[in-house]
Amino acid sequence: MPKNRRANATLFGFDFQRNAAIVLMLENIKELKSVRLEGNEEDIEISLNDGQKILAQAKAVEASSKDFSHVRENLKKALLTLSEGSERVSARQLILITNSTNPFKEPDSRNVFGGFPSRRKFEDLPRSSKDLVQNYLKQIKRPLDLSKFIVQTFPFETDDETERYKFVMQKVNDFIGALNGNFTYGLGKWLFDVWNENVFINGTKRIRLFS
Repeated sequence: MPKNRRANATLFGFDFQRNAAIVLMLENIKELKSVRLEGNEEDIEISLNDGQKILAQAKAVEASSKDFSHVRENLKKALLTLSEGSERVSARQLILITNSTNPFKEPDSRNVFGGFPSRRKFEDLPRSSKDLVQNYLKQIKRPLDLSKFIVQTFPFETDDETERYKFVMQKVNDFIGALNGNFTYGLGKWLFDVWNENVFINGTKRIRLFS
């Protein structure tokens, strides 16, 4: 039984990772060159047309609204990996993206991120959250540039597919709506399925939105 729970958690984490990649892809669609999972540097690598990258660490929690037992461990790991990645490539943004409603495990953080979705630069974090980040960075030989660090959250929970994917589907539908075209009903769901499948199958390849 414990082995099954661990397998479920791993699969849930990868499901979150590929959906987080779709969210970041759509947020940077105008400058997007490619998106890649499990690349040379990070969980998610967004390559931009100017040669820079957006590096992201995706950290999922199955019971994201009530389980905060590992969020600080996730934060510490993300800071280390993002620091290492930013040494090797020119990064515009360094992102911790998670589904946790309290990614710093503290009251001030819960107040900021509990409303979903949220996106905060380091400078906009509560003082206590800044202190936590800076204390972790003191343990890293070459810490990341905090002016590039962003914490981003969005809802992703439960086994009900409509509930789990509702935010990502909204991002896809917003993208379609912004095109101002006369599109067939159901295009959003079709694109969502295609992008999810392509990101899953091509986890070690560069995925281009358009050929």
